[in-house]
Amino acid sequence: MCDEKVNRCECVNKTFDKLKVFENLAAAQKATGCGIECEGCLPYLKLMFASGETAFDIDDSRLADFQ
Repeated sequence: MCDEKVNRCECVNKTFDKLKVFENLAAAQKATGCGIECEGCLPYLKLMFASGETAFDIDDSRLADFQ
């Protein structure tokens, strides 16, 4: 188990706290480019917009629903 949390889009250097102000993922992507470049954070972004949470275990079991 890893103590570090996934809490940002590294490619655009934006935390999920800053991205959750957008209405939805599409709006956040359009405004910031998050989740587009490497797509590594995309499942976490989808989970963030679904749950309202802004930090996730790297192996969060809910990610399977957002691949």
